[in-house]
Amino acid sequence: MTKIAFPLDALARMHELAASHADESCAVGFVQPASPSGLFGQRRYVVQALEPVPHEAYQRRTPERVSLTSEFILAVSNRARAAGAGIALLHTHPGANGLDGFSPVDDAGEMPLADYFGGRLREQAHFAGVVTHSNLHLRELGCGPSVIPMGVGPTVHIYGVQPSIAHSDLRYDRQVRAFGQAGQARLRDVRVAIVGAGGTGSFIAHELAHLGIGHLLLIDHDTVDTSNLNRLLGTTPADVGLPKVAVAQRAVLAINPQMQCEVVASDVVDVTVAARLLGADFIFGCTDSMASRAVINQIAYQYLIPAIDMGVAIHVREGRIASVTGRVQMLSPGLGCLVCADGLDGQQVRWELMSAAQRRADPYFENASIPQPAVMPLNGVVTSAAVAMFLSALTGYPGDARLLHYDGVRSAIRPQLLAPRPGCIVCSGEGALARGDAWGLPVRMGPGHG
Repeated sequence: MTKIAFPLDALARMHELAASHADESCAVGFVQPASPSGLFGQRRYVVQALEPVPHEAYQRRTPERVSLTSEFILAVSNRARAAGAGIALLHTHPGANGLDGFSPVDDAGEMPLADYFGGRLREQAHFAGVVTHSNLHLRELGCGPSVIPMGVGPTVHIYGVQPSIAHSDLRYDRQVRAFGQAGQARLRDVRVAIVGAGGTGSFIAHELAHLGIGHLLLIDHDTVDTSNLNRLLGTTPADVGLPKVAVAQRAVLAINPQMQCEVVASDVVDVTVAARLLGADFIFGCTDSMASRAVINQIAYQYLIPAIDMGVAIHVREGRIASVTGRVQMLSPGLGCLVCADGLDGQQVRWELMSAAQRRADPYFENASIPQPAVMPLNGVVTSAAVAMFLSALTGYPGDARLLHYDGVRSAIRPQLLAPRPGCIVCSGEGALARGDAWGLPVRMGPGHG
């Protein structure tokens, strides 16, 4: 299975051209691998800088066929070689009744391009696509096998999902009545990762199991202690000393035995553990660690794997509760990231990425890990808002807000708009956006890694 992810806004421009322009239109993007060595048996790619072809680059342009100048093709090839990237070449089939798929004309015109790019960029993967006003068909360039295209932005569009939920399965009947067979099928097929199986992560895992998520990956390096029992959903005193991921796995499989649930009892900032996230389609960040949040933040944009980060806090002054707050933020192309929100402390990230020996040697390091107040109902409010946001992004469930602030004192939830900051090192085209494996992650390197 091969998946290829595009920034959703780039695909939206092509759908608009298919709907509004009488002639065929083309777009070219640059393809980067996005899963080292075919992680978990699947290959994944991301497409960067997908842009419509300028008018002067067309050699021929009609409602039935299109061709590009040799000068433009050469320039594209040179840019791809400089970036170490492959080519994604898309064209439209215009109109409301445009052919929904590749035509014999497409097949004939594609083979010379496959020979050309395959000869000049031998080590790279190349793809061809047909865009209609509402659909996208994608295959390996040269009439090769079909691949699964995804548009990733404030919503996630997976093209070609077949709504094949059995009518006899009444378990999800009331959900299907809310977001349809297609929405339930997306929940079944999507691969979700949860980083952190503590106060918020345990809630998220339970809710996803009830929703019918088919594939779940749980990552947490910690074990259950007695002070966790008041806030980890599903724990009992007998669980003290067990890995948090094992306790969460037991709970979700009891709820949904059909779920495939993998666990990793380790720290996501380690390079090999962070790589496990690249097999996911969606990530929940349920961690207080700044370094973990930095990793998730960058993966969301660099690999086009959307994530929802959340935080909860109770502040106590002089023995009295001064504030009760929560925050839920989706991280995806077109939305501001944690850097844009000033939500990461660079110094703290640096400390958390250190090894134990490096911390001991750093005169500025202070271990300020102090248990913070926590109560289960606050976690429940914030995590339910996060899961509702996930449903909105994936199934069309109502709710456009992608950044929410909860004020527990006023019992109010306030949405906020956060645009990407121009030139941001993480979420802009000048930064990590859609760079895939060609860009580094802020991770802790293990033995044998430079």
